[in-house]
Amino acid sequence: MKTGNAAAMVVLAVSMLVLGGCPSGQNMALQDGAIIIERHAAPSYREAAAAYNQRVAPLARFRAQATVQFRYVDKDGKDRIEQPEGTIQIVRPDRLALSLGKLGQVKFWLGSDAERYWWLDMMDEPVAYTGEHDAFNDRAARRLGISLAPLSLIRVLCLTPLDQQAWGATQWSSDGARLGITTGMPSGGRQRVWVDPANYRPIKVELYDAAGKPIVIAHMEGDERVEVAAGSTRGGSPWIPKSVSIYAVGTDATIRVSLGGAKNEGVNEKAFEFDAITGMYGVERVVDLDAQE
Repeated sequence: MKTGNAAAMVVLAVSMLVLGGCPSGQNMALQDGAIIIERHAAPSYREAAAAYNQRVAPLARFRAQATVQFRYVDKDGKDRIEQPEGTIQIVRPDRLALSLGKLGQVKFWLGSDAERYWWLDMMDEPVAYTGEHDAFNDRAARRLGISLAPLSLIRVLCLTPLDQQAWGATQWSSDGARLGITTGMPSGGRQRVWVDPANYRPIKVELYDAAGKPIVIAHMEGDERVEVAAGSTRGGSPWIPKSVSIYAVGTDATIRVSLGGAKNEGVNEKAFEFDAITGMYGVERVVDLDAQE
């Protein structure tokens, strides 16, 4: 085949890809060298929320093994990486128990109930830091060394259903590849989750404060199948992100949570009781982060 004919065949093949449409029936076009999927109007918020909620419906109770990688700059200005392992347990909407350590020994515990959160540090002298959800701020984050509010962690793990009766909006991404679903949060801020429109699995989550300022951005990678109790779901076990990389806007810290062995059963109710946890680990010193210094 002559060179000119070969080039013509390549142009023809690309033209068929761009103009002939993609398997989903949506048209495709090239823009600045990138493939753009030309979509019809986005589904309504209620339609999108209902489709998203089908995945998370059986995950009101959740337990998994977790590896948490912290990347941060220490007080001497050096980049540090810590990677403890442990167990995460969640009961929607606000109960969290994340135990972390190494070699089978629990050294840290991040927890919450409906009113407050706590962080147990058992590296040296055992101490518990605690405060109310509504009062979590930059000062509390600095004292804890954790820039992510516990309720935000629950949200970016994509286990919380969207309120189908609340205000919401939908949009396509600029390339047409993702569907954005935006809704309000009880804090007065808003949440936008970007999903694959083919299956509504999450790709990215953005959290904004009441002023519209971005506070948390999280990216999802891979898929992890959740083992579910018999009769708790229809149509097979749901999928969750295998790992979530979380960036707290305005900080140098990033957190990567990797999950494995996920189940919707096996949660220990005592794991969400502050007095039970501090008693178990002999933590007697408690620091109230909401108290005036």
